[in-house]
Amino acid sequence: MSALVLGATGLCGGFFLKFANASTKLSKVYSITRSKPSISVDEQKVDLITNKDSANWDQLIQNLDSDIQYLFTALATTRVAAGGTDQQYAIDHDLNMKLAKAAKQKGCKTVVVVSSMGANADSYFFYPKMKGEIEKDLTEMGFEKTIILRPGIILGDRGDKIHSGAGNGLATTLGGMFYRTKLQRCIGYPVEAEEISKVGVHLALNDTSNEKVRIVESKEILEIAAKIKDL
Repeated sequence: MSALVLGATGLCGGFFLKFANASTKLSKVYSITRSKPSISVDEQKVDLITNKDSANWDQLIQNLDSDIQYLFTALATTRVAAGGTDQQYAIDHDLNMKLAKAAKQKGCKTVVVVSSMGANADSYFFYPKMKGEIEKDLTEMGFEKTIILRPGIILGDRGDKIHSGAGNGLATTLGGMFYRTKLQRCIGYPVEAEEISKVGVHLALNDTSNEKVRIVESKEILEIAAKIKDL
């Protein structure tokens, strides 16, 4: 079975690539990014495709040398890195939808997306509204299974500040203090990026339920991650 990973130069996307590479259930993994991911992979198994022009990525998906069964996407940016909310929406929503459609045409049955706690298409606030619209529009594409991960504060090393998002420094500091403590619920169950991606790959490859759409909130991500032994 084959998988496509989007956003592999980012925090959660990099871990998607790591766990897809490690899984014995996947024989081939593709990654499309603007620059080469920092994650070490088996290059016999993983095809790292780099192309700076994301406008052509849907065609790259169509030209893959095999069909894909799974799509793991953590493709996202921040308002500052994108240069404004319109540009952020064009990447987080529009590009994700365009590439998910291409993946479905390439045979994809299961999609896993990193969303956010509080995602709501009817929200008055930009970020939760955008995330809610991503969830809504992805679900309406009709994949056999759509797995939506809704983490709270995401912990992990993001590297440069421009991709960290407004207020991320304070949020992750607080998140680290409350992570897996009795008070974690007070700030929405902070979770490590590695745990988010591990749970996403695990559920995609092992969930035998008949749920067409599965939404996994941060508390459940922590619970599942603690139980996973092998992918």
